[in-house]
Amino acid sequence: MKNIEIKAHARDLSAVRERLAQRGLRPAARLHQVDTYFDAPRGRLKLREINGTEAQLIHYDRLDQAKPHASDYVIAPVADPAALKEALGRALGIRTVVEKQRELYLWGHTRVHLDEVVGLGSFLELETVITDQTQEEAEQECRVIQGELGIYADHLIAGSYADLAHQV
Repeated sequence: MKNIEIKAHARDLSAVRERLAQRGLRPAARLHQVDTYFDAPRGRLKLREINGTEAQLIHYDRLDQAKPHASDYVIAPVADPAALKEALGRALGIRTVVEKQRELYLWGHTRVHLDEVVGLGSFLELETVITDQTQEEAEQECRVIQGELGIYADHLIAGSYADLAHQV
């Protein structure tokens, strides 16, 4: 699967919530996520545990750019996250663990994430999934929503939460 995404520092999540509400959007979900990142030889590999009830293994590969960029990813459901975490930790090593509270909004093909990340602060992510549109159309949708939410170029960041955790 492929999406177009951006990540930005969110100076005021309340203002973003207000803009979403003005467009009739309400949270589709509120999630507690714990992402364990492994030392993958290529791309990023993380085990995501969600609300203590489900888990996914996610591999993604993308350029680290502070602008809308493509990300290729695979998501696999996980039945036994503790055993998988131990096995991957032994085989690859654990890079870092990122814990966050996430509000998920759905806007067209775009997943809008409002994240409170433990030890890092508040962030906003846009992930425009490429399904029945071209990559260019997905990039345009992502840029339009970015503008509607008041996310400026100087708010954008290039790396993952795992990268930011290593800089702290």
